[in-house]
Amino acid sequence: MTKSDRNSTTCEEQKPLLNSIDSNVHQTIVLWLFIATLVITIFVAIALIISDLTGKTILTILPVVILAGVLGSFVSALNRIYSSSNIFPIVKYEELLRNSNNYLIAYSSIPPLVGAISATILYIIFAGEIIKSPFFPEFSCQGNGNCYEFILFLKNWSPDQAQDFAKAIVWGFIAGFSERFVPDILNHVVSKSNEDKT
Repeated sequence: MTKSDRNSTTCEEQKPLLNSIDSNVHQTIVLWLFIATLVITIFVAIALIISDLTGKTILTILPVVILAGVLGSFVSALNRIYSSSNIFPIVKYEELLRNSNNYLIAYSSIPPLVGAISATILYIIFAGEIIKSPFFPEFSCQGNGNCYEFILFLKNWSPDQAQDFAKAIVWGFIAGFSERFVPDILNHVVSKSNEDKT
């Protein structure tokens, strides 16, 4: 048996194993991605239910924007999973995957967290009026008109009109769906700030 024949036989023996690992990895990623998204959704839902039952405002519309970001990242991750047959480097982590699912659990939990963080950052950028456009929500001080303290800012500084609420939610979803969107905005803001200094 030649060396190339032995290599060919070894590759053929590994194919069923890799296919099995690939299937298990795919199932685990989808399962934990769903669980991570569900957990964050439940926390946001609880905050909104408590707010509704007690009549107290909890951080204006921010929890809903965060939820939109989580759902955007969930949709984006599912698109990547089902459009690519090799979303995870199976061969590279073959030994690790046999022994533990912890890495996959962490890997699957990242998109919802990134979506939540991105949506929050984008909401703050809009609230701070760092960037302005007719496509972005406008903010004003609601309630008693006092937004000079941090807690009051969180409670009272919110989108101005109904369409601004809708814009905030849509942009939250986009921030979660497109991983590069918020970093690109931050890079643009930094470069513009540097240009203004010179």
